[in-house]
Amino acid sequence: MILLTTEHQTNYFRKQIFLRMLYKLLLIIFLIIITLCSCSQKNPTVKDEIIPYKTQNFITIDGILNEPVWQKTLFADEFYDEGDTYTNTKAFFTYDAGNLYAAFKCNVKDTLLLHKDRFEKDYEPILENEWVAFCVDTYNDGITAYAFIVDAAGNQLDGALNPPSRDLSFSFSSNWTSAIKTEHDGYIVEMKIPLDNLPIIWDKDNVEMALQLIRHDKQNNRMVQTPLTKNISQFQKIILQEIDQTHPKNLSGVNISERLAYKKSKIDVTTFMGRCQGGDASVMDYLIFKKRDINGADNSREFHFKPENGYISKAFENTEAFKNINTNVDFETMLERAQTSAFMVLRNDTIIYENYFNGFNKDSIFTSFSVAKSFVSTLVGLAISDGYIKSENDKITTYLPELLEKDTRFSDITIKDLLSMSSGIAYSEDGFPSDDDITYVSPNLRKATFENVRIAEQPGKHWLYNNYNPLLLGIILEKTTGKSVSKYTEEKLWLKMGGSNASWSLDEHGFEKMESGINCSVYDYARFAVLLLNNGKYKDTQVISETWVNNATQPQKRPQGYYDYLLENNVYYNYFWWGKFRDNQEYGNDFFGLGNKGEYVYVCPQKKLTIIRLGFEYGFTPGPFSWPEMFFQFATDFKTSY
Repeated sequence: MILLTTEHQTNYFRKQIFLRMLYKLLLIIFLIIITLCSCSQKNPTVKDEIIPYKTQNFITIDGILNEPVWQKTLFADEFYDEGDTYTNTKAFFTYDAGNLYAAFKCNVKDTLLLHKDRFEKDYEPILENEWVAFCVDTYNDGITAYAFIVDAAGNQLDGALNPPSRDLSFSFSSNWTSAIKTEHDGYIVEMKIPLDNLPIIWDKDNVEMALQLIRHDKQNNRMVQTPLTKNISQFQKIILQEIDQTHPKNLSGVNISERLAYKKSKIDVTTFMGRCQGGDASVMDYLIFKKRDINGADNSREFHFKPENGYISKAFENTEAFKNINTNVDFETMLERAQTSAFMVLRNDTIIYENYFNGFNKDSIFTSFSVAKSFVSTLVGLAISDGYIKSENDKITTYLPELLEKDTRFSDITIKDLLSMSSGIAYSEDGFPSDDDITYVSPNLRKATFENVRIAEQPGKHWLYNNYNPLLLGIILEKTTGKSVSKYTEEKLWLKMGGSNASWSLDEHGFEKMESGINCSVYDYARFAVLLLNNGKYKDTQVISETWVNNATQPQKRPQGYYDYLLENNVYYNYFWWGKFRDNQEYGNDFFGLGNKGEYVYVCPQKKLTIIRLGFEYGFTPGPFSWPEMFFQFATDFKTSY
């Protein structure tokens, strides 16, 4: 027996305590590792990069997967949905010098329930079916990815994905090959995607891209994907080696002339259904719809030109809004990748930045979409100044008494209610035909408006974006002025602001598309914006009442709950103008016109700045407020003496 001295006993117990503590610590670390492993299975992380297998052999696209290469190229045998592992789908990926190849093997509960109807390419309703998608960000910049979709019947659809929430738009389209084969327990899809029309960053022999694979498992009502993300910048990075150097026309991958030819081949402008066949609204629609000329001034307004492209680009790159895009490219590359067509910045009447992208130039015509509403607001102000309309507080039934036959409650609505998007008229974007469909593509907009307007609630209570409002105002302008809206625009606004030749798209009965259809140069948008910046004055002429400019563009007091969603984004809405609040600015808040596809005419009175962004899609944002937030931050930090 060993006898321990007091000192030895103390050291012995200290050692035992240390060992127990060490054991407990190791146990805790072990449990943490187990937990992390478990979490990583439920929430898989993306590897830094993958170098996929490159094939040297020809692949037949037949849906059979009988080439040996497919046995070497399993990309994922697990998909994920809200963190859950999903194992009834396998995906394969390989490539050669000129093509990307993807394949999916999908199990289903019942093959008899799979959709079997065949459609022409790019038939958007197939998104309701069972389908798979191969998504690739060929530039690996997190701004745009291209989605190639095949449903269980073999129908193809492709488009561009826009961050941050991966919304799908259809300006992009390419020629590619796919095949499908149904088996007893599911189906197989093979895809071959040529690299010819895809923009790529070249780095010697290696090219970085990023992939995501998606399956819409309709029978299980699940959208599963690998990797598990909606953020394009978090797609799986891959390294491709020794591929052919392609030369796309632009970095968006979009060929506008091809998209125009495609749309013209589909659309019949004479009927409602025929006009719907053209698909979503596009910047080429002014070349399809009828239009009425707006003649320009003999001497169009000229701007001074003092380019500061380097300063402006760097200032935008320094905004938090740009940094939040989480891209690795510069501002101008972002603009092109984000499907921008024109970008201009003016300080007072001097252009300090001007650039064009994706095949557009300074002579191009740019469709306004809903920026037209801001022009309509101005026309109403002019009609009031001219005495055609007594006041914005007039009841609309004073000018449109036929609405009383439909519902006597229309007599409660004022012109101000229409301008403020608070008329109480019902409006829905759901179903077909939706109110959006009716107000954009109807061949007889006057008739469609009177047939479809209906009361939802008392006016002035809530804000609701509603295209019936500008259409009703257009009819009122026609009746009160005795002229077409285009002619009144030409005489009272366009010639006086020094505009150039323009047009306004029409329905088949000669009525202007009030909600969307002005077609003009980027300089005309600038002329309009600078006119508002200068409180409606050009040279020595007060073209628009200064009181009207303030009333239309600056915020008014609204009832509680009127437009809380807008306020959460530091945004307000007034007479067909949006705005951004600036502290302690009674008449100095920023305001902007906003149109579908990301058309912006933005004015910052405080810094005497005008920013114009035109595009054929929103680009890096699916919603309307990210571009204005970038403009707001740019204007806030803008140095008036740089």
